[in-house]
Amino acid sequence: MSNPKAFEGKREATQFKAAGDEPLTAKIDLKLTPTMKEQLKAIPGWQNKLREAIAQLIESESQAS
Repeated sequence: MSNPKAFEGKREATQFKAAGDEPLTAKIDLKLTPTMKEQLKAIPGWQNKLREAIAQLIESESQAS
């Protein structure tokens, strides 16, 4: 078993780092079906892929306006 105290303080420094300058601190809730959630979590790197897809959606919508 790992010692959770061994990583205390390091988690904040290493987790949720964005590729850009902005930290990943904002949250959003999204309702999915249980099947969609399972399938999504089975995709390697799904968090970053989802962030990229959201960024593309925002960019395409802002260009359409």
